[in-house]
Amino acid sequence: MTSRMVMMGVYGLVVGAILSILVVQYFAPDDSNKSTTPPNPLVVTPENAAQETE
Repeated sequence: MTSRMVMMGVYGLVVGAILSILVVQYFAPDDSNKSTTPPNPLVVTPENAAQETE
């Protein structure tokens, strides 16, 4: 194998990894902000706090 083929393989791997990350972020549901923020105790009742964090 020549060095040109190896470099093309490395570039292809890097581009594929970047594209796969972008595709996963695009199709992922937008629940990430909901799971990291705790419920507000002044607004949420204790009975509904478990439902708010899901």
